[in-house]
Amino acid sequence: MMKMDIWKRHERVRDALPADLFISHDKNIAADQVQDICASVGWSRREPALISRALANSLAVASVWQNDRLVAFARATGDKVFNATVWDVVVRPSHQGMGVGMLVMNELLQELDTYGIPLITLYADPGTDGFYRRFGFSTDPSGIRGMFREKF
Repeated sequence: MMKMDIWKRHERVRDALPADLFISHDKNIAADQVQDICASVGWSRREPALISRALANSLAVASVWQNDRLVAFARATGDKVFNATVWDVVVRPSHQGMGVGMLVMNELLQELDTYGIPLITLYADPGTDGFYRRFGFSTDPSGIRGMFREKF
């Protein structure tokens, strides 16, 4: 399979970050660590068992750690062939503005590139479009922001 490098790269991001940051692609992250970083940005609480299942079922996971503390996280789901979707991109507020978000996205997209998936999607919160444009993402030209069905 041909590797598709369709994302804009930010290879120098690592050079500008504190030396004590560690990057991981391991899906085995404690649910309470994920819960804690999500709470740090005001996201709603999720059941720990469901967090663990979501991680196990993810196609790709990228995380950035400082010592034993999760400081950035992103994951993607997909079929390994045609499509993948990026979910849960989060950076602890104490580490925002340092390039850690760019690092975690770059790591996640590099992992997805190994599959040669032609279409990567995500749902951007209002005001975050500019961040994702740096990686080659664009808004739907027809104006569709996505549709969803949620079970309660």
